Amino acid sequence: MRLRRPAGASCVDMGDGYDPLVVIENSDSRFWLILLCAAVAGIGGYMQYVGAMRQGRIDRSYSIPLVTNLWNLAHDTTFVASYDSWYNGPYSFWLLKMFWVGLIVFSLFELVVISQILRYAREDLFPGRSLAEAIGIYCVLQVMVFGIFWWFQAITDDPLEYYGLITTVILASAFNIPMMLARGSRRGMSEFVLWGHVTLALGFWPWMMLSDNHFAHPIYAMIAVGNVSVCFASIAVFRSLPAWDPESAAPALGQLKGATR
Repeated sequence: MRLRRPAGASCVDMGDGYDPLVVIENSDSRFWLILLCAAVAGIGGYMQYVGAMRQGRIDRSYSIPLVTNLWNLAHDTTFVASYDSWYNGPYSFWLLKMFWVGLIVFSLFELVVISQILRYAREDLFPGRSLAEAIGIYCVLQVMVFGIFWWFQAITDDPLEYYGLITTVILASAFNIPMMLARGSRRGMSEFVLWGHVTLALGFWPWMMLSDNHFAHPIYAMIAVGNVSVCFASIAVFRSLPAWDPESAAPALGQLKGATR
């Protein structure tokens, strides 16, 4: 039995969530519009991770914040593992089948970012720890985030995993500004990656709103405006920071490594 909120209690009425059948119907009837928006979002996602892997290798750092990569891997591998839902389930349709293929690629990208974190940022994130200890800590964190993500799935009515997808778009840019400011330079980040976040957000939110009127609720509009604003603010912060000079940073890094031995 579902408990009802007492009369007069404050609550934002968002209905019962989105209707997967409406999403499927709109994805067919608005095929080209939704395909275009989803493609723009996908291009933004590829810009984010391809740029991040490249810049991480160049700067010997990482470009995707730790929390973001932990959450993305939990979401993407869970979606990939749900193959039967997207190809044989009652709500299977063309867009989710395409999305399933794409998330296999992104899961591999996320593993590359993990390797960059463990190779280049061990002293920053796991100071004084050996590689084996850092791997162990990362695995524990990843298991915990899987648990949080599965708990999130359990408390939401999300048959198409659209709510889960929304969380990944929000987290894509949420921690970039603190990470860049903490570094005090452009190390590990590029404007290409940040424009990828902008492209992702500008394609994603129209896609959601075209899928079901549920996603046109003012709450989602507020989140979308905030998400896009953070993306543009990240570019402004990046431009305000000095370029990273590996030569001037080398002595400090050497002192840090000597102090942690």
